[in-house]
Amino acid sequence: MHTAYVDESEPGGGLDHTVYVMAAVLVADDRTDELRAAVRVTTPERMRKLHWYEALLSQRLTWIGLLAHAISVVVVRYEGAPARAERRRRRCIERLIWELEQRDVPSVVIESRGRARDAGDVSMLESLRDRGVGRSVRYEHVRGVDEPLLALADIACGAHARGLLPTRSDDVLVVVH
Repeated sequence: MHTAYVDESEPGGGLDHTVYVMAAVLVADDRTDELRAAVRVTTPERMRKLHWYEALLSQRLTWIGLLAHAISVVVVRYEGAPARAERRRRRCIERLIWELEQRDVPSVVIESRGRARDAGDVSMLESLRDRGVGRSVRYEHVRGVDEPLLALADIACGAHARGLLPTRSDDVLVVVH
């Protein structure tokens, strides 16, 4: 069994309303404790959670190595007409859930953005299920400080935005949507 850990990024610090990135890092369930320990050891003391945006370049390059422990990484990138962040996010969620379902991913952990925004995600996910997408996928929202493996998705988003992830290999898929 495996679980997908999901986070998002707005390249350009949220000022570019034409781009949105969402990543899912698939981790074997029997390796989660080992990977959580690796993330905790790698997290600088000054950070509550490992976070790409707050890191030095040398730290970022080291963190990318953590992705080698994943089964695979799926990055969905919205590039299109200017739109509000939540619209761009919904487009990414739709494609990401479809991609995960194609890979028989049974469980998805999404980084929480607070009750109101999480409720928006839940509404979107239920709407997708009504249309036949993601029916086999269980999901939950968890705060990043409570689940270190969400940092892997943050790393994948950051590495993709910096051009440090391949766009397609056996274990990385980037979909521009």
